[in-house]
Amino acid sequence: MPPSTGKTPPWIAALLLVAVAAIVFVMPGNLVIGAPDTDLMRQFLAWRDFAAQSVLAGHLPLWNPYTFSGQPFLGGFQSALLYPPNIIFLFLPLCRAANLSLLMHLLILGWGMHRLASRRGLHPLAAAVCGVLFPLTGAVFPHLYAGHLPNLCTMAWTPWIFAGLEDYYRRRRLQGLLLASAAAALQILAGHVQYVLYTAVAAGLQALLYSIAEPSLRRRALPAVAAIYAAAAALSAAQLLPGLANVGQGIRHARVGFHFASMFSFPVENLLTFVAPGFFGDLTGQVYWGRGYLWEMSAFVGVSGLILAGTALLDSGRRRAARLDLGMTALLLVFALGNHTPLFAFLYNYVPGFDRLRGVAKFIFPATMFLVLAIGGGVDALIHRRLPRRALALGALYAGFIAGAAGFALTAWPGILALFLPVIQRSGESYLAAATFTDHAFILDAGTHAGGSLIQAGAILVLAGGSLLLARRRPFLRWVPLALLPLEMAGFALTHFATADVGYAMPRELQEYVAAHRGDYRVLDPAVPNNGFFLGAPDLWGNDPGPLSRYAEFMAYTQGGDPDNVSQNLKIRAFPPVYTMLRFRYAFTISDDAIHVRESDEKPMALAQLISSYRVIPGRDALFSELTSPSFDPRQTVLLESAPDPAPVPAENPGTVRILGVTPDSLTVEAEVASPALLLITDPYSRDWRARPLGDGGQKSYDILPANYILRAIPLAAGHHKILVEYVPAGFRLGIGVSIAAWLLWLILAFRLGKATNIHPPHARPVLP
Repeated sequence: MPPSTGKTPPWIAALLLVAVAAIVFVMPGNLVIGAPDTDLMRQFLAWRDFAAQSVLAGHLPLWNPYTFSGQPFLGGFQSALLYPPNIIFLFLPLCRAANLSLLMHLLILGWGMHRLASRRGLHPLAAAVCGVLFPLTGAVFPHLYAGHLPNLCTMAWTPWIFAGLEDYYRRRRLQGLLLASAAAALQILAGHVQYVLYTAVAAGLQALLYSIAEPSLRRRALPAVAAIYAAAAALSAAQLLPGLANVGQGIRHARVGFHFASMFSFPVENLLTFVAPGFFGDLTGQVYWGRGYLWEMSAFVGVSGLILAGTALLDSGRRRAARLDLGMTALLLVFALGNHTPLFAFLYNYVPGFDRLRGVAKFIFPATMFLVLAIGGGVDALIHRRLPRRALALGALYAGFIAGAAGFALTAWPGILALFLPVIQRSGESYLAAATFTDHAFILDAGTHAGGSLIQAGAILVLAGGSLLLARRRPFLRWVPLALLPLEMAGFALTHFATADVGYAMPRELQEYVAAHRGDYRVLDPAVPNNGFFLGAPDLWGNDPGPLSRYAEFMAYTQGGDPDNVSQNLKIRAFPPVYTMLRFRYAFTISDDAIHVRESDEKPMALAQLISSYRVIPGRDALFSELTSPSFDPRQTVLLESAPDPAPVPAENPGTVRILGVTPDSLTVEAEVASPALLLITDPYSRDWRARPLGDGGQKSYDILPANYILRAIPLAAGHHKILVEYVPAGFRLGIGVSIAAWLLWLILAFRLGKATNIHPPHARPVLP
């Protein structure tokens, strides 16, 4: 067969997309891919629907009023508000759009991996194996079960970045840099910042390795990576600038604690998942008993895949490329191990970003990409009848016998696992109930399941190793490892796939209760705190890394926590009277299939009201102390951090306020003020809220001050006022202009380079093997 060009024929891509769409529309319309109690149901369905319904109503929602009493929506990144593929949510029913998005991005990921492998000069079949394998690996496919929609959307563009860089490295084609920059921009728009950062780290490390290994790239590799990310920042500026500005107001504006940052490091024992993915359990059968969550703690690429990677490492034609790829795999794996190695402390202390995020186990994803490339090199070698050395085949046989023997021993005496379980329990990184670790029936089941996984790994090692050993006399046997690989991955995928009824995202009973008790109030729904849009009532809290720090600090303080050490993982058990200023009314719990409702003792305050009494109290802690004092009445007094202008004048009746219009990120009010007063708005304060006059009269300008530390107050002079209060994220308008200009320039360059290529077709000049 001729060498691959790296370009998938359009009709194949179209056919695959049609197949994905057919699968989506054959599924019942109420089913969503993923488990019930996962992020898709608990957050992203509601957020995608909120965005789609707002846009269909003619409004781009920059603020989300339904979570954390209100939080930045565009600036939170995971809203993916400007991500082009999300247009499908405007035209398709919600469940079908979500399913199509999930499967479509697996397709994009595989397509990009095929292109990247082809750019390496792999045989078309070897490139196709890479394209099929990568989406099914342990680093990717379990995220489907977990409902990690932004994760998968962001992951999908990673191989496209490296394919573009590869094109530039090997052929010096500037079109490659255009492809890589566009893919990096789509990653940023897709919403998961952590995968963007880790992909950039991987690209930088690869460029550094190439600079060391190949003299001709020493002046080009690192500048190329810097160039594509500078271009990506410009292309995605409409999202990136507001997002970065919002970080300064969020709970991640300062470094998080070392313990928090080191959470979800890849456990050393989970290296077993390279060969025995079910050793610690799976997602649909045996309960996972390892550390962290399995969707980030699995490194499975197929047992036969590891043998194929070894084949590439020992092959004369693919050895050098395999060394680089496996070197990248090992290096990124060290990053993924997190606090299990000394490297993490250095990264936390000296590398920006590592002190703001948790979950470095996600480095297993780019590590897997390079491992898959090495596997593709092994496939290429076998296709061209280049068999590995006998040592590899014999090593696979011996490893298979050892794994099989260990598996049979564990199956025969599953109680042996009880010796290891306390280590997992004492780590504090498991999310199983403590009683489970001493449950005899569970131990026996887990031990038997772990033993079966080892037996399966041993059988594949023996079968693949034996076939390669005999292939010197029977060349057709070299196809055995290639045939085993898709079978392994299909079996793995089946144990990590689930669907759920969309009704879990919001129980109908709760929706009916809220509909029967109409009003402007907030609730607390611990089961699905991000789904206020579905419920029809904003939630007091949520579960997302994007709450405003002022709000999170206040809520932590009122729950007896430390306001200097806040996260989204706050358990709200008390409802102090001051919550009346948050318009809190109901707290819901569901147990024994019944809804239990707790109603606030205090009537919720109005959205807007005039208050003429105020006090200036500098200092957060002093403010918190006064706010939670039994004598403080938020209906009568506003606590400020600086003097207002104009200063309110105490009066029994300062005037009246009328709400003229409300959107997710704007409020139009009309006020008749008898004497200077404060217009108190019982929504969270952000420095990006602005107020401006509508029409004549009133004041020429208005200031929005933080009131009661977390709310908004506008000082008003006596007279008539008509005011538009709107949320304008910092950098948004500038970002739109930068993005439009950058995309126009990108299109011009793509057109000119494409035209030049058609006139003068470039000759392939591979730089690296």
